[in-house]
Amino acid sequence: MRVLIAVLALLATGNLRARADPQTPDPPPFHAAVTRVTVQDVVPFDALIAYPTEATEVPFQIGPFTIAASSDAPIAAGKPFPIVLFSHGNGRRGGNSLIHRDLIASLARQGFIVVAPFHPGTDDPPQDRPRQIHKALDLVLSDQRFATHADPARLAMMGFSFGGAVALVVAGAIPSLAHLSAYCRNRTDDPRACDGVPAEVPPSAAVFAKSSDALSLKAIVLMEPFGALFDRDGLKSVDMPALLYRAEHSDLGAEGNIFALAAALPRPPRMEVTPGGHFIFMDPCPPELQSEAPAICKDTPGVDRAAVHRRIEAEIAGFLRENM
Repeated sequence: MRVLIAVLALLATGNLRARADPQTPDPPPFHAAVTRVTVQDVVPFDALIAYPTEATEVPFQIGPFTIAASSDAPIAAGKPFPIVLFSHGNGRRGGNSLIHRDLIASLARQGFIVVAPFHPGTDDPPQDRPRQIHKALDLVLSDQRFATHADPARLAMMGFSFGGAVALVVAGAIPSLAHLSAYCRNRTDDPRACDGVPAEVPPSAAVFAKSSDALSLKAIVLMEPFGALFDRDGLKSVDMPALLYRAEHSDLGAEGNIFALAAALPRPPRMEVTPGGHFIFMDPCPPELQSEAPAICKDTPGVDRAAVHRRIEAEIAGFLRENM
């Protein structure tokens, strides 16, 4: 259990005023199914694939997590489904997507195929993670279970924390370590963005080009994104519709991250604010983990993480339907 808690703590270093819950929504058009695949890369990694099914959901356990979906059920019939790529938080140390299992399953119920890699650790996440996203997508498109049911022309991406930066790179953004270093120099009020960032970056390490793994995305959804990695010039090609979520009491500096990002994107994004801190966008923790990982699992009094997730699940699904 201690090892599991340590892993959870590493997964997620990586905007909404509180409002009344909407009226009871209509039942989703599908049930959720998931499968887990292994993707071959320099370091092979697993990916969680969630997809619509007509089979009855049979929840199952992975460690302490209950997966509210059926394992390996047949994919639903009908027109090909749009695809949503997903990148979890944390950069160099890696992690997995089970901390977003309920959000991922909710999108499958709404008719999306969700591709969510378990990013392994790497010394170069701005380059390695987009490649992992691309390879996971290619595997799904070549898998006989999904090949005729997935629509690669309708492609979107979501990311949380550092995963938000990954989504931007996949959307065509160009990182700037020089910009990040300048933002973080002598800064003590944004440790989540700046811890470990060198005061000076060698010119050879500061130069990036558009990723060869950039994809043609219809829309992006960024939850508490690590935006300090990008300057205005590096965001010029990110002109698709964007939905940005900010946690009201996050310790990720808003001015240098989500606000700067929103101001620099060529197309003004939709911005939402939610109560809670940085980790509010992780699914509610299982009871046995809440006391052992309070920084990740516990919210301030009066913040209902489950209610926040019901809201953002509906908002994200609606935004993606409108833009894909």
